[in-house]
Amino acid sequence: MCDRLWLDSIQGDENLMIKKLVAEFYGTFILVFVGVGSIVYGLASNLLGVAVAFGMGVAIAIFSLGHISGAHFNPAVSLGMYVSKRLTLKELLGYIAAQTLGGILAVLIFMLTKPIDAFVTLGENGFTAPTTVGMVLLFELVLTFILVFTILTTSKKPALQPFMAIIVGVSLIGLILVGGPVSGASLNPVRSLAPALFAGSTALSQVWVYLLAPLLGGALAGLIHRFVEV
Repeated sequence: MCDRLWLDSIQGDENLMIKKLVAEFYGTFILVFVGVGSIVYGLASNLLGVAVAFGMGVAIAIFSLGHISGAHFNPAVSLGMYVSKRLTLKELLGYIAAQTLGGILAVLIFMLTKPIDAFVTLGENGFTAPTTVGMVLLFELVLTFILVFTILTTSKKPALQPFMAIIVGVSLIGLILVGGPVSGASLNPVRSLAPALFAGSTALSQVWVYLLAPLLGGALAGLIHRFVEV
């Protein structure tokens, strides 16, 4: 009897984990499909439009899936949760894998629905002189820190949880408007990696910056949150 209860508990945990991974996969797909898609299909030169699209994309994902996985949809957010001891290592690795696959699927759909020679951009991040690597690293770290710290603090307050989609969506819009002209305002390693894998060339050679800086920003937010949490 005890063995059966133990087995049921293990199976229940596995089923819950699968649901969380599916939610992270689909939520990241939504974020990339709506946000990056707005760039791919014509808003590349309209920073406000792109910012709003990303804000709406993450809001849609949080409204529909937040109750399942916690609505990270961003490896930097998951890393911040892990550092602040709100996520296990197994969950962290699973979340990042699911998020990455979700982002890649969104870009694949872009490529399947529009002739490759018709693309002006795949929404990839990048920078040119006079912008330097150091400037991009600093901006992406600071922007991601603000985003992740906001998520860590507000998600702990029960009264604010029903409004997380609005809080995160509005925060993302503001941060993109600030950082867009300097670094492209990725704030999300998957958002940069997925387009770069298919765009290649300069985007792929520079993508390490957009992986490293947001992850450092997320980790720093998680670390500081552990010390200021009340």
